[in-house]
Amino acid sequence: MNTVAGTSDRMTFEELTSIYSVELRSNALSEVRKDLYPAMIALFKEQVSKCDALASKDPDSIMFDGAVSRKKNIQKYMKMVTELRMKKIADMAVRSAMGATNNPVQLLTVEERRFHDGTMETAAMHWSIVDKRTRAVVPDITAAAAPAPIPEEEPEISEEIPAEEPFVLHSETVPGTPQESPREETVVIRILEDLPRFSGPDRDYDLKKEDVIRMPAVMAHALVNREKAEIIEITL
Repeated sequence: MNTVAGTSDRMTFEELTSIYSVELRSNALSEVRKDLYPAMIALFKEQVSKCDALASKDPDSIMFDGAVSRKKNIQKYMKMVTELRMKKIADMAVRSAMGATNNPVQLLTVEERRFHDGTMETAAMHWSIVDKRTRAVVPDITAAAAPAPIPEEEPEISEEIPAEEPFVLHSETVPGTPQESPREETVVIRILEDLPRFSGPDRDYDLKKEDVIRMPAVMAHALVNREKAEIIEITL
């Protein structure tokens, strides 16, 4: 079981991707921080603020391109984590509706408990069509009874992204998924001058003159177009 961060801890992009990896690898619901959803929203809002600050300084900079790409990836991972957990919770709710009493409802956040109970109630009504004897059992989890405070402002998760962004990953692929094709989407480049630290889709870059590095092709070409790097052809 992975360590659950305290509810006052700031979520990081690495923590978000780790939660996704754990949920993806297992059919069971994993234990997560109880403030999972507010923490994900806060992480996304923080990245939006970074993008706004960089856009006001230099919207053509490599740092702005990387920040926008990171923002899109945060948004994407938020949705994937939520989808994976929703499917598992829905299955748990159906089992509860059919009489199961050993479901790990203690792993649910407050938001997820509301989803579970609502789904279970509907599923129980449907199941009763064929089994009048079975009654849904609602486990007692007093600790999760208090509703979570609703943030006054939440970012628009479905915001539109400009059609042409230099650092958009091709076909919205996610690292670690079967659709990714690293050899086709990455190239090796040599850095021609010292660059300020900037964020990429999945990592930060701190590059100096003469560094040789493999990176996503779109980011690499952005540097080449700005005459900050040159592509190295690798021959066998």
